Amino acid sequence: SKAGPVVSAGDEKQSENFIAPGPGVDGYKMQEGPNSLIVETDESGRSDVHPLGEASAGIGKLVTKHSRLLILYTGGTMGMKPDASGALAPVPGYLTQQIQDLMRLHENDPLPTVEVKEYGTLIDSCDMGPEHWRIIAEDILSNYNDFDGFVVIMGTDTMAYSASALSFMLENLGKTVIFTGSQIPYCKTFSDARRNLLFSISLATTLDIPEVCLFFDDKLLRGCRTRKADSGSFSAFQSPNHPPLATLGLSININTSHLLPQPKGRFRVHLDMTAQVVVLKLVPQFDTAALVRLAKHGLPTCKAVVLELYGTGNAPHFNKEFLEAMDIAKKNGLVVVATSQCARGSVIPATKALTSWLDTIGIVPAHDMTSEATCAKLAYLFGKNLTPQQVAAA
Repeated sequence: SKAGPVVSAGDEKQSENFIAPGPGVDGYKMQEGPNSLIVETDESGRSDVHPLGEASAGIGKLVTKHSRLLILYTGGTMGMKPDASGALAPVPGYLTQQIQDLMRLHENDPLPTVEVKEYGTLIDSCDMGPEHWRIIAEDILSNYNDFDGFVVIMGTDTMAYSASALSFMLENLGKTVIFTGSQIPYCKTFSDARRNLLFSISLATTLDIPEVCLFFDDKLLRGCRTRKADSGSFSAFQSPNHPPLATLGLSININTSHLLPQPKGRFRVHLDMTAQVVVLKLVPQFDTAALVRLAKHGLPTCKAVVLELYGTGNAPHFNKEFLEAMDIAKKNGLVVVATSQCARGSVIPATKALTSWLDTIGIVPAHDMTSEATCAKLAYLFGKNLTPQQVAAA
């Protein structure tokens, strides 16, 4: 079968600001930089401390005004202001102007040159889906060789879904892409917008972290590991089954043992995301007859079902309709993936009789993936026109 469109960037030139290996700490060249500190740690507790802009483990870049950052502003709370009725609404041009003013205020700080692309229609994140992910991916592709890093500003409610989706769409990504937003609009006195924005701008061109990330409050998280966990806190996002890539305090603590290496292949973008996925959360009073109907008649509009099961992947032992639905789904080519309802932990197949039975009829355990990442991966795999068997095996 023919896969969906994949677009490649041209040969990327290595940034002249990257510090190559040389004499110094751990065999890497040390150069003078700003006073801000990076603290690198690994799982064994080893730490290296050095000024921001120096690299002892290949993670640093010298940030100068020659470094260029592109901000893609899609909408969300950060750029909203109260309208005549007092309700928050996006104001075209407002946040872009604030960012320009902010960069002039910090023109003597070690920050990159920033350009903002404000989308014509600023949307709430609840309206964001595969067609918007495609636009973001295309914009990163078309500007890939001209910028050293990227920041995507959007609303927080579906940010984890978007960050997860772009993690799969951007293959062999060699630069940092950071999703961020705010809980309180930029115009408010006690807003978290300036902090999130400034740190995202700085980190996207300071650290050699070649992947899609999400920055919020004081943590840089792997994009495909995140979920929104608190609607009323500045620390709105968590990475329940993976440690932060970086944590900010008086210094920047980098978890170097969890950083990805630079890719060896050419940067490519997968533009087709087939989001024909239904997510169902199992509860004690669940209508299993509805699940049977979905298994029988869901195709072709529904290609996969993500079941949020109990604990490590447990479900009713004696509900015949539930077991019947699973069997029908397998026979009809409807992919069923099991995730856990628990905030942390993993789906562990074959730990009990039922989970062993689910495994024998082809129910796919998501292990420690979030539901957000599971949906994104399914959309990516179906977008490549893979068969249900190939999707289940991937």
